[in-house]
Amino acid sequence: MTNIVLTDSVRITYKELFTVKFIHTGYGILRHNSISDSMGLEPDEESKKLFQDYNIAYKFFNDTLACFIRTKSLSLSPPGPQAPYVKFTGGERIRFLINVTTDFFSFTDVTTAGAKQVYLFNNRTNAGTGGFICMHAAGVNADDLKNAAVVKPDRNCFGVIEIFNTNAVNSNYELFDAITTQELKSPAFSITFISKI
Repeated sequence: MTNIVLTDSVRITYKELFTVKFIHTGYGILRHNSISDSMGLEPDEESKKLFQDYNIAYKFFNDTLACFIRTKSLSLSPPGPQAPYVKFTGGERIRFLINVTTDFFSFTDVTTAGAKQVYLFNNRTNAGTGGFICMHAAGVNADDLKNAAVVKPDRNCFGVIEIFNTNAVNSNYELFDAITTQELKSPAFSITFISKI
């Protein structure tokens, strides 16, 4: 008697939802260091739940935060355009809290704001051109500082990155091509810090 074994293969695809590159001349290959050595990023509690609900993951390496989402193909012949596997049903906000070391302050021209103010970077109200999500493409300054009581981070932090899935400052800053299909655009955002060295 012959045994017949049937196998199924399952293909799960993740694609970049967005990236955020940290531009800082005080860090990099020539200096033998990475901004990720002096900066920590963590989703807030609300975003952690959102990540579970929508199959989202993230990785912060060297100078780039990459946020990935499980996707499905919008065409009959893959790979083609991709959309979230679980469709976004409303306005959502992905929020990362930024913490930095004392080395970061030694290398960077920023204000040590304390607990009453935080730096805020998002795709709704800031620079709005070239992918920058700080108030000025030239670099982070006091215009990016906001009252912590208004921003309301989960805990004390240096700054907050907010990426909204709707109502971005312009179409290049949107996560999706169309609300109905939610085809991923995978925008590449950036934040420039002014170096002291």
